[in-house]
Amino acid sequence: MEKEDSRNQTLEQLHERRKQVVRLHKKAIKIMKIVELTGLTYPTVRATIDRFGEGGWAATRPARRGRPKGDGRVLNAA
Repeated sequence: MEKEDSRNQTLEQLHERRKQVVRLHKKAIKIMKIVELTGLTYPTVRATIDRFGEGGWAATRPARRGRPKGDGRVLNAA
């Protein structure tokens, strides 16, 4: 499978791919085989498995991307 740029995917799509990684890992499939099956990179797969081990399913949910709304503004609310 060709590696896909995940920057173009929605957060929900990313979460589904991470859940797929964890399910495959629970079936005792080796990490390099998971990389091959999912098209994700090794660091992404390893980080997902580590996050799941530390915090469960909630830890695998991707965070919102980009700067926080209102960050970098010159004027304040007043």
